[in-house]
Amino acid sequence: MASLRASIVLATVLAAIPATPLLGQTPDSAVFHRRQWGVDFNIGGGFVGAGLIHFSSPTHALVLALSGNVTTTTSTALGGTENNWQVNLSLGVRRYHSFAPNLNIYRTVGVEGFYGHEFSGGPTANTWRGGLFGELGAGWLVTPHLAVGAAWQLSADYWHSKNTAGPNSSTTHEISLTLGTVQLRGQVYF
Repeated sequence: MASLRASIVLATVLAAIPATPLLGQTPDSAVFHRRQWGVDFNIGGGFVGAGLIHFSSPTHALVLALSGNVTTTTSTALGGTENNWQVNLSLGVRRYHSFAPNLNIYRTVGVEGFYGHEFSGGPTANTWRGGLFGELGAGWLVTPHLAVGAAWQLSADYWHSKNTAGPNSSTTHEISLTLGTVQLRGQVYF
Protein backbone atom coordinates (compact mmCIF):
# COMPACT_ATOMS: atom_id res chain seq x y z
CA MET A 1 0.00 0.00 0.00
CA ALA A 2 2.87 2.37 0.82
CA SER A 3 4.44 1.69 -2.56
CA LEU A 4 1.11 2.52 -4.25
CA ARG A 5 0.95 5.88 -2.42
CA ALA A 6 4.57 6.59 -3.30
CA SER A 7 3.85 5.78 -6.96
CA ILE A 8 0.83 8.13 -6.99
CA VAL A 9 2.83 10.95 -5.37
CA LEU A 10 5.74 10.41 -7.79
CA ALA A 11 3.36 10.35 -10.80
CA THR A 12 1.68 13.56 -9.59
CA VAL A 13 5.03 15.35 -9.18
CA LEU A 14 6.27 14.16 -12.58
CA ALA A 15 3.00 15.24 -14.23
CA ALA A 16 3.23 18.67 -12.60
CA ILE A 17 6.76 19.40 -13.88
CA PRO A 18 5.79 19.94 -17.57
CA ALA A 19 2.67 21.88 -16.51
CA THR A 20 4.64 24.39 -14.41
CA PRO A 21 5.65 26.64 -17.37
CA LEU A 22 1.97 26.86 -18.35
CA LEU A 23 1.24 28.76 -15.13
CA GLY A 24 3.65 31.53 -16.14
CA GLN A 25 2.39 31.99 -19.69
CA THR A 26 0.89 35.29 -20.74
CA PRO A 27 -2.88 35.55 -21.30
CA ASP A 28 -4.42 34.90 -24.72
CA SER A 29 -3.35 37.57 -27.25
CA ALA A 30 -1.29 39.58 -24.73
CA VAL A 31 0.26 41.45 -27.66
CA PHE A 32 -2.74 43.79 -27.82
CA HIS A 33 -4.13 46.02 -25.11
CA ARG A 34 -7.32 47.88 -24.26
CA ARG A 35 -7.83 51.13 -26.23
CA GLN A 36 -5.24 50.13 -28.85
CA TRP A 37 -5.94 51.07 -32.47
CA GLY A 38 -5.08 49.39 -35.74
CA VAL A 39 -5.75 49.40 -39.47
CA ASP A 40 -6.81 46.30 -41.44
CA PHE A 41 -6.23 46.32 -45.22
CA ASN A 42 -6.27 43.98 -48.22
CA ILE A 43 -2.97 43.02 -49.84
CA GLY A 44 -3.13 42.55 -53.58
CA GLY A 45 -5.73 43.57 -56.11
CA GLY A 46 -4.89 47.24 -55.52
CA PHE A 47 -5.86 49.38 -52.59
CA VAL A 48 -9.64 49.51 -52.42
CA GLY A 49 -10.27 50.26 -48.75
CA ALA A 50 -9.29 49.77 -45.14
CA GLY A 51 -10.78 48.94 -41.79
CA LEU A 52 -10.25 50.66 -38.48
CA ILE A 53 -9.67 48.37 -35.47
CA HIS A 54 -10.30 49.50 -31.88
CA PHE A 55 -9.56 47.11 -28.99
CA SER A 56 -11.95 47.05 -26.03
CA SER A 57 -9.79 44.38 -24.34
CA PRO A 58 -6.64 42.41 -25.29
CA THR A 59 -8.82 39.86 -27.13
CA HIS A 60 -11.85 41.86 -28.39
CA ALA A 61 -12.00 44.62 -30.98
CA LEU A 62 -14.54 46.61 -32.96
CA VAL A 63 -13.85 46.76 -36.72
CA LEU A 64 -15.27 49.44 -39.04
CA ALA A 65 -14.33 48.97 -42.71
CA LEU A 66 -14.93 51.15 -45.76
CA SER A 67 -14.09 50.14 -49.31
CA GLY A 68 -15.11 51.07 -52.81
CA ASN A 69 -14.02 51.74 -56.34
CA VAL A 70 -14.72 53.93 -59.34
CA THR A 71 -14.32 52.76 -62.92
CA THR A 72 -14.79 54.53 -66.23
CA THR A 73 -14.84 52.53 -69.46
CA THR A 74 -14.89 54.05 -72.92
CA SER A 75 -15.84 51.66 -75.70
CA THR A 76 -16.86 52.15 -79.29
CA ALA A 77 -18.74 48.82 -79.11
CA LEU A 78 -20.82 50.17 -76.20
CA GLY A 79 -21.30 53.46 -78.01
CA GLY A 80 -19.89 55.70 -75.31
CA THR A 81 -18.64 55.85 -71.76
CA GLU A 82 -19.74 53.73 -68.85
CA ASN A 83 -19.21 55.02 -65.29
CA ASN A 84 -19.47 52.73 -62.28
CA TRP A 85 -18.88 53.39 -58.61
CA GLN A 86 -19.59 51.43 -55.48
CA VAL A 87 -19.17 51.81 -51.73
CA ASN A 88 -19.06 49.03 -49.14
CA LEU A 89 -19.35 49.62 -45.38
CA SER A 90 -19.11 46.97 -42.66
CA LEU A 91 -19.18 46.99 -38.86
CA GLY A 92 -18.18 43.95 -36.83
CA VAL A 93 -16.88 42.56 -33.57
CA ARG A 94 -13.57 40.68 -33.71
CA ARG A 95 -12.18 38.13 -31.24
CA TYR A 96 -8.43 37.31 -31.21
CA HIS A 97 -6.74 34.11 -30.01
CA SER A 98 -2.98 33.51 -29.75
CA PHE A 99 -2.06 30.34 -31.61
CA ALA A 100 1.73 30.67 -31.38
CA PRO A 101 4.05 33.42 -30.11
CA ASN A 102 3.72 35.50 -33.32
CA LEU A 103 0.52 34.05 -34.79
CA ASN A 104 -2.97 35.28 -33.94
CA ILE A 105 -6.20 33.76 -35.17
CA TYR A 106 -9.29 35.96 -35.27
CA ARG A 107 -12.95 35.71 -36.11
CA THR A 108 -15.25 38.58 -36.93
CA VAL A 109 -19.04 38.77 -37.15
CA GLY A 110 -21.05 41.81 -38.15
CA VAL A 111 -23.30 43.66 -40.57
CA GLU A 112 -22.48 45.08 -43.98
CA GLY A 113 -24.01 47.44 -46.51
CA PHE A 114 -23.29 48.21 -50.17
CA TYR A 115 -24.42 50.81 -52.70
CA GLY A 116 -23.51 50.82 -56.37
CA HIS A 117 -24.35 53.13 -59.29
CA GLU A 118 -23.86 52.38 -62.98
CA PHE A 119 -24.40 54.98 -65.73
CA SER A 120 -23.80 54.41 -69.43
CA GLY A 121 -25.14 57.45 -71.24
CA GLY A 122 -28.85 56.88 -70.75
CA PRO A 123 -29.79 53.82 -68.73
CA THR A 124 -28.74 53.71 -65.10
CA ALA A 125 -28.63 50.93 -62.52
CA ASN A 126 -28.68 51.48 -58.78
CA THR A 127 -28.01 48.55 -56.48
CA TRP A 128 -27.98 48.33 -52.72
CA ARG A 129 -27.31 45.36 -50.51
CA GLY A 130 -27.42 44.67 -46.77
CA GLY A 131 -26.72 41.63 -44.67
CA LEU A 132 -24.57 39.73 -42.23
CA PHE A 133 -20.98 38.54 -42.60
CA GLY A 134 -18.54 36.28 -40.80
CA GLU A 135 -14.80 36.08 -41.16
CA LEU A 136 -12.07 33.70 -40.02
CA GLY A 137 -8.51 34.94 -40.35
CA ALA A 138 -4.95 34.65 -39.14
CA GLY A 139 -2.16 37.19 -38.88
CA TRP A 140 1.55 36.57 -38.39
CA LEU A 141 3.16 39.41 -36.45
CA VAL A 142 6.26 40.35 -38.44
CA THR A 143 6.86 43.06 -35.82
CA PRO A 144 4.71 44.04 -32.81
CA HIS A 145 3.10 46.66 -35.09
CA LEU A 146 2.77 44.81 -38.44
CA ALA A 147 0.93 41.57 -39.26
CA VAL A 148 0.41 39.77 -42.57
CA GLY A 149 -1.98 36.92 -43.17
CA ALA A 150 -5.23 35.90 -44.81
CA ALA A 151 -8.95 35.85 -44.04
CA TRP A 152 -11.85 33.76 -45.31
CA GLN A 153 -15.19 35.52 -45.46
CA LEU A 154 -18.78 34.44 -45.89
CA SER A 155 -21.90 36.57 -46.11
CA ALA A 156 -25.68 36.38 -46.42
CA ASP A 157 -27.23 39.43 -48.13
CA TYR A 158 -30.44 40.89 -49.49
CA TRP A 159 -30.00 42.68 -52.85
CA HIS A 160 -32.24 45.34 -54.41
CA SER A 161 -31.46 46.58 -57.91
CA LYS A 162 -33.33 49.08 -60.07
CA ASN A 163 -32.50 49.56 -63.76
CA THR A 164 -33.89 52.50 -65.70
CA ALA A 165 -33.71 51.98 -69.42
CA GLY A 166 -36.72 53.90 -70.68
CA PRO A 167 -39.74 51.63 -71.13
CA ASN A 168 -37.67 48.57 -70.11
CA SER A 169 -37.17 49.60 -66.46
CA SER A 170 -36.93 46.74 -64.00
CA THR A 171 -36.53 46.09 -60.30
CA THR A 172 -34.83 42.98 -58.94
CA HIS A 173 -34.81 41.52 -55.44
CA GLU A 174 -32.64 38.59 -54.41
CA ILE A 175 -31.07 36.87 -51.43
CA SER A 176 -27.52 35.62 -51.77
CA LEU A 177 -25.14 33.48 -49.76
CA THR A 178 -21.45 33.93 -50.56
CA LEU A 179 -19.00 31.33 -49.25
CA GLY A 180 -15.27 31.05 -49.51
CA THR A 181 -13.91 34.46 -50.42
CA VAL A 182 -10.23 34.42 -49.32
CA GLN A 183 -8.20 37.64 -49.17
CA LEU A 184 -4.58 38.35 -48.31
CA ARG A 185 -4.57 40.78 -45.40
CA GLY A 186 -2.29 43.10 -43.50
CA GLN A 187 -2.74 44.89 -40.21
CA VAL A 188 -0.85 47.79 -38.68
CA TYR A 189 -1.21 48.25 -34.91
CA PHE A 190 -0.29 51.43 -33.04
